[in-house]
Parts: sequence; structure tokens; C-alpha cells
Amino acid sequence: MQTTNVTRNASSLLSLGAACAAFIASNSTFAQEVTAPTKAPAQEVGMPAMPVTPAATAELVEVIPFELTKSFTHSMRRERPEYTRGHVLVLRAPEAYLVPRQVAEPVLLVGGQTAERINAGFASGYLVVVVPEWRERGADGVERAGDPSTARIWFASPELPERVDAAWIDAAAALANKAGLAATAPRVARFAPAKTERFENRDALGRFLADIIAKRSPSETDVIDALRATN
Repeated sequence: MQTTNVTRNASSLLSLGAACAAFIASNSTFAQEVTAPTKAPAQEVGMPAMPVTPAATAELVEVIPFELTKSFTHSMRRERPEYTRGHVLVLRAPEAYLVPRQVAEPVLLVGGQTAERINAGFASGYLVVVVPEWRERGADGVERAGDPSTARIWFASPELPERVDAAWIDAAAALANKAGLAATAPRVARFAPAKTERFENRDALGRFLADIIAKRSPSETDVIDALRATN
């Protein structure tokens, strides 16, 4: 399963692809370094107003580390890195930050990495995301894998995640620091670390994600069925 985001239907993906292609053709600066936008994009007619960002409004419910035997491409950032390790997070967040939009939406960042939203979550309040492993340098100067359970989790400025790169994330982190956002996300009661789950490939991970969504946000049957419809 090579989908970017199963919460978008096929026609929306085609429309978005066409819009992005037109933008690239008309704007030669796209290939240059992307920085955090200074203002929110135009609002969609009939949609709730874009929420205020940056905002650390997500609460950690579960953190599940995983490993893949076969690497997979992280499409939710410009560099499209390959990964075999990462974490599945279950978050609880206000509806305003979870409403699906066909334009730029607040980018969900976990430490130095973009999160791939697997479901919408606006009806249940529970959002399931995949966060590929990222590297960061600690205060001791040693580089190590980032840990979502101790990292800042926040909604950054609205943007298409596919356009976000390392420079954009650094700029977003600077804005978060300036806004005084908490360095770590709050945890729900009875939060406990989980054991590492191992999967052959991304499809197998997807079926695991389907079970989590079925538990946390059971009304999202289209997402659950799509994740399970793999060989």
C-alpha cells in the first residue's frame, strides 16, 4: 500500500496533484529552500476557520515503537526519506486541528519529524499517526534517535506536508520556542510504554494501524477498510 494519506479519497488526491503540478510550473522558487509561512492560507468556503498555530494542543495516549523489515518512503516531507524504524502515536486533540482540509492544514510535528496522519479523528478526538525515526543531537553533543514520548508535539503553521523540509521544521521549532510551547506533550492517565512491534512491510503495519483506529475511532470505517484491504 503506497498511499500518502488514507483519509483523502482518490479524487481529492488527483485534484491535489494537479494543483501542485500547476504551482511548480508557475513558481520557480519552489525548488528553493522552504521556510515556515508568515500567514495562514486562504480559508475554504464553508469550512471551520483555521486554528491558531503554533499550538501544543495534542495529548499523548499511546506510543508504540515499530520496525519494518522492508524500508518505506516517508511522503510527508519534501526529502522523502526511507525508514525502517519509527513510532505509532495515538493522540487526543481538539476538533479544530483535526478537520480534514483540501488545502494546507496545520502541520503536525513530533520533535524534528513530520507525522503522517493515518485517520482524521475529528469525530472521536483520537488521531493515529506514524512518525518515522529521526536523529537529533542532545545537549551532550551526542546524536541519537528522537523519542516521541519526551519530544515536543505541536501543530505548526498550515502547509502541505509534502513541501516541508528540514529548514522548514527548524523555522517552525523557532516559532514554537518563541511562543513558549511546552517541550513535551502531556500524557493521559495510565500512559505506559509499549513493546516494539515488528512488521514485514508497510502494509502489515497498516493492518496494525487499522486495529488501533477501530478501537479509538470506530466510525472511520472507510479508513479501517482501506488499511485492511492489503495482501
